[in-house]
Amino acid sequence: MPDDRPLPHQFDAATKDLTRAVQALPRDPTTPQDFERVEHLVEWISGAAITLKEGTPHPQVELPIGPSYPGTRTDVIRALAAITALVPPPQDAGPEHYAQIRDWAGWLWHATRNVGHRVKDASW
Repeated sequence: MPDDRPLPHQFDAATKDLTRAVQALPRDPTTPQDFERVEHLVEWISGAAITLKEGTPHPQVELPIGPSYPGTRTDVIRALAAITALVPPPQDAGPEHYAQIRDWAGWLWHATRNVGHRVKDASW
């Protein structure tokens, strides 16, 4: 049963909140609403990941996936699996681990906007 409680502000996030947000991600988005949910959650996840681990490195790391534009549904599903594998983070996870969460969330935000718009346009 999904946990529908609202997430705290990103600056107040705990690891359990990050885990709950990742668990709430649709794993196989197909509808415009699914893509909007992913977009909303990964924006929160990205900010929470930065907040949870001080010293998260910049610039972003190169991800083993194609560009988020135009993005494909298959790439979105693959990226959802990648972020799910990173959360919950191990207790001894360093800043680089949180940077990967942030970067996958950022990639997903862009890709879900792109793919979601195409899905929405196709449903009209």
